[in-house]
Amino acid sequence: MVILLGLVALTLSGAAENATTLTVVGEGSALASADVVYVSISATTVGENLTQASANSSETLNRTIDALIDAGVNSDDIQAGRGRSVSNIQTYSRVCNNSTCVMVAEEGVTLVNEQVTIRFAANDEDLINRTFEVAEAEGTEAAISGYSLEDKTAAFAEARQRAIQNAEDDAEDLATAAGLELGKRLEIIERSGPKVRQPHSYHDPMGISMMDFFDFSWPGTLDPYETSINAEPGVFEVISQVVVTYEVTS
Repeated sequence: MVILLGLVALTLSGAAENATTLTVVGEGSALASADVVYVSISATTVGENLTQASANSSETLNRTIDALIDAGVNSDDIQAGRGRSVSNIQTYSRVCNNSTCVMVAEEGVTLVNEQVTIRFAANDEDLINRTFEVAEAEGTEAAISGYSLEDKTAAFAEARQRAIQNAEDDAEDLATAAGLELGKRLEIIERSGPKVRQPHSYHDPMGISMMDFFDFSWPGTLDPYETSINAEPGVFEVISQVVVTYEVTS
């Protein structure tokens, strides 16, 4: 699917007779599916204190990672570092006698969540599905935590071609409106490299089909923004803008 945006700037110059030029800004975009999927594996455990809860979560997560490697996950694709969150849960009971009531603290517990992120090729559906199955079997939770577009070459080329075509269409319209005839293309300038954007999306940690794998924005991707584009989650929009100068004659 390609979205064309009409962004036009007109410059007519006639420094010499029969040397009039028309400069137009063209913009075009192309959609590209993510080629990398990130899956987070998280272990949540409860203990009487932080030390015990932390040891339990680390043990559960380490066991899951070992099982995932045995299932075919490449250890090099397991991202360095782990995320960790701690919550303390304290309950109280109300004790009353004939004249007064007091709140009495009961024994509290500590909840620790520890997680690690794994990188997968988006087309490796079998391994991703197997990862969800192994995580569940080991008592941890797997969820899609992001996606990325690493190979942008084809999308860049398509977006640029669409931008040039957009510029030519607008130049033709402008020249005709001015009573001129559009001539040859003289110059193409790209003010900057193509932009890569991804629409905001939603999180569905239960999806384990490839159709559901692209459903959460990965922080490392470029320029997330609200868009009216009707794109599936996990699809990136590549936008190219060119400034094209044409020769026009009367």
